[in-house]
Amino acid sequence: MMAQLLVALLLLLALPAHALSIAMVLWRGETAAETGFRAELTRLGYQTTITTYNADQDRTALATMLRQQMLPKLAEYDYIYTFGTTATAMTKSLVADRKPLIFNVVSDPVGAGFLSEDKTENHMVAGVSNMVPMALQLANASKYLPTGKRLLLPFNPREQNTLLVADMLLNEAKRYQWQVATWRIAPDPKRLDNELKRLQKDARNDIVFLAADSYLLSIAPRLLSALNEAGIPTICSAELFVQHGCTVATISSYEALGKMAADIIHLNQQGTPLQDIALRTDAHPKLVLGQLSTAAKQQ
Repeated sequence: MMAQLLVALLLLLALPAHALSIAMVLWRGETAAETGFRAELTRLGYQTTITTYNADQDRTALATMLRQQMLPKLAEYDYIYTFGTTATAMTKSLVADRKPLIFNVVSDPVGAGFLSEDKTENHMVAGVSNMVPMALQLANASKYLPTGKRLLLPFNPREQNTLLVADMLLNEAKRYQWQVATWRIAPDPKRLDNELKRLQKDARNDIVFLAADSYLLSIAPRLLSALNEAGIPTICSAELFVQHGCTVATISSYEALGKMAADIIHLNQQGTPLQDIALRTDAHPKLVLGQLSTAAKQQ
């Protein structure tokens, strides 16, 4: 009997992993979210073939890539994975409902128009939001930063999520006597040095709130270096900013978000329709303090 059980176990272990073909559409290259996504799919027993389409923050290049490279191969893919609001919106517009779309690291998928509050309309889309409640972000920040100051929100006009963040920030900041102002930044690498100098001057008496904006994340090392050099405290809502010296951050783990996206595929493979899989978020965002947090509170 034991021998038969051993043989059956060995046969099960010898079975090939379930194969999946996935198109991965990225806005700014691979992040920890994709690392978590790949690792979790492997852990769940899937053998994945992933074809990556990286926009490198170029809308025109992404549109061309999707039309000329991805769409002709659409029939080959089981799923399309997208990172960020811009990549998701462009992909969904082109693909429509022809393939299951799993989005990741999207702040407001309903507001962006590709996830409906009526779940019956979501039969080909599901995903993960990186949004941390603004109430929690500011409650944590108020413990370490002086109230009564102005919160300055760098505003990239090409990032639609910034408008959402600005509205939430304005409403929640009133609890702490923080006034909110937006600060337009040109998403142009050639102007970055001048923009950072201008920010150091304009924000010298402020607290800067850094939203999960793709352009701001792409310049995170230089952005945080300039703000820290000028002694300007920061509140950050994305994991990457923390690596470069944010003052106070309440963030979701990108790796955890990637694993959640993989779990959506797993549930769907097991028979759960995408429309019955609720939007996933990190239930336990973490508070991270930088070196400026103690000094900033004393100002």
